[in-house]
Amino acid sequence: MTIDEIRFEMDLNDVKATDIEEILEECRHSGFSSEELDEALQRRGYPKIFTIDYDAFDTYDEDAWEDD
Repeated sequence: MTIDEIRFEMDLNDVKATDIEEILEECRHSGFSSEELDEALQRRGYPKIFTIDYDAFDTYDEDAWEDD
């Protein structure tokens, strides 16, 4: 994922421009992993954008993904 793609995703999810730039600056030093991006978002009160926590879903059903 490129920096522009990361910026775009955060912008689409209503992350403030100042927060986007601060998060990107943090990640430039520590690396751009999905987990680290989401941790930085959550520290600022935003939901996760880049990772999915399947355990948080009440009705996760693998059979729902099967083709009939």
